[in-house]
Amino acid sequence: MVGMFLHRAIGLMAVTGLGLLFLLGIASAQGQSCAVPANFYDTEPTLPKTAAALASGGPVSIVVLGGASTLGRAAGSPDRAWPARLAVALTQRFPIARVTVDNRAAAGQTTQDMAARLDPEVIALKPTLVIWETGTMDAVRNTDLDEFRQTMQAGIDRLRAADAEVVGMDMQFSRQTHAMINFGEYETVLRETTDANAVPLFRRHDIMRYWAENGLFEPMTGDHKALPVVASRLYDCIGRAMAEFISRGAQVEAVTPAAHPGSNE
Repeated sequence: MVGMFLHRAIGLMAVTGLGLLFLLGIASAQGQSCAVPANFYDTEPTLPKTAAALASGGPVSIVVLGGASTLGRAAGSPDRAWPARLAVALTQRFPIARVTVDNRAAAGQTTQDMAARLDPEVIALKPTLVIWETGTMDAVRNTDLDEFRQTMQAGIDRLRAADAEVVGMDMQFSRQTHAMINFGEYETVLRETTDANAVPLFRRHDIMRYWAENGLFEPMTGDHKALPVVASRLYDCIGRAMAEFISRGAQVEAVTPAAHPGSNE
């Protein structure tokens, strides 16, 4: 019986990206902020190349690798997935920058599956920045920890050799899912590998837990019709938090648009 439930839970994770039947519901006040305290960010390395391109109005090509939660199926539309919301947030913050966000997520893939796609689907796009969300399916499938570490390291090396900056992203927060699947060891390896390479890690698990514990999102159990609305809200919050995370150090206030020919400026 437990095995059947776990199998069904894993299936739901792969399809929706929200994990089990423990969904996150919108709490109360519609205008409630989903800002993230600075201490979730300030110990992480910054991304000088990306920040400079955003502030100067240059082209900023971002490619995102990840699973179902990055693909955004639970929200019902790719436009509501967090990478799409990231693109909107960055464009609002840096209107003179030419930002593109290419979502290359695929449901149910391990880190090794994603690494196999780096050359043809990621590096070929010549990205300024690659955001790599991973570890969930490795934990589900009990990937060997050394293999997980080595695959992450090889992927980071390959991306940096292609002159791309890299951001890591860890698992989502769900008490039920973490009680059934051993994510902790994979989170530790992800943190150790990013730390060793001075790669900033977007701590999605801790951020989502903070939102839940502070009443922005709360558990809900039955209203599946509300899932697209709930997921859309969550993905919008993650997209805006990621925009804040990757643009640290961008001196946007020092940038002024060039005068048009024939103007008096």
